[in-house]
Amino acid sequence: MNKISFHTKLMSMLGIHFCIFLYAVSNYWQLNVFLICLLISRLLGIIGNEVAMHRLWTHKSFKTSKWVEFILHIISTPLMHGSSIVYAGIHRQHHAYADTEKDPHIKPWYKTVFYIRNKNYQIENKYIVDLLKDPWHKWTHKNYFTVNSILLVVCLVIFGPIITGYTLSLMIVLNFTITGLINTIGHAPNLGFRNFNTKDGSSNNHLLHLITWNGLHNNHHSDPGSWTYSKNKWEIDLPAYIILLIKNDSKSK
Repeated sequence: MNKISFHTKLMSMLGIHFCIFLYAVSNYWQLNVFLICLLISRLLGIIGNEVAMHRLWTHKSFKTSKWVEFILHIISTPLMHGSSIVYAGIHRQHHAYADTEKDPHIKPWYKTVFYIRNKNYQIENKYIVDLLKDPWHKWTHKNYFTVNSILLVVCLVIFGPIITGYTLSLMIVLNFTITGLINTIGHAPNLGFRNFNTKDGSSNNHLLHLITWNGLHNNHHSDPGSWTYSKNKWEIDLPAYIILLIKNDSKSK
């Protein structure tokens, strides 16, 4: 029997969390509680996904201490965006083949939103060689679903489905949805504007930026190795402010 793919396991876990989230909000609805949890969940998503997975491990746009990296692993792993190795591999190939047939974020838009890949899609090893050499990234990838399964069970046993739904599951569902929005609307130039004439269809979008705190996608594609996406004084880049607090090198663009 063939092993269940990483992607299938990931989608299954996301489905479970989506059900727990729906159960929580349908059985206990408090707008103030929801909004507070929403803000905290998005902040954790910014730190774990955008700061750690995206700008640090995928693009290596800044350096930080090993202790900070360890904390970032703890924050990023429960987000269920995939292990750092899978995430970086997919995203590096996205930049290499942006808006072409080989782009992992394939069109139509709903396939990107729901992480549907090309049938024969595979991560090319050349894009993840550096992470495969790192013991912690390898351990996290190998034990990714074990760690997340244990975390889910512990949360359900200790806190129950309502609190788990408003915390862990909300964080996962929210940030998964936002990532899908960025990957789709961020490549719809007819819906936004472009500061730079890149080879792909990346675009910035004011409404996307307001909703996700991360809508400067054309700025990013113009200079993927930069730890800040702000190219104009009026462009606010929240993840860059967080990076300023933890980066320990002088590399900047």
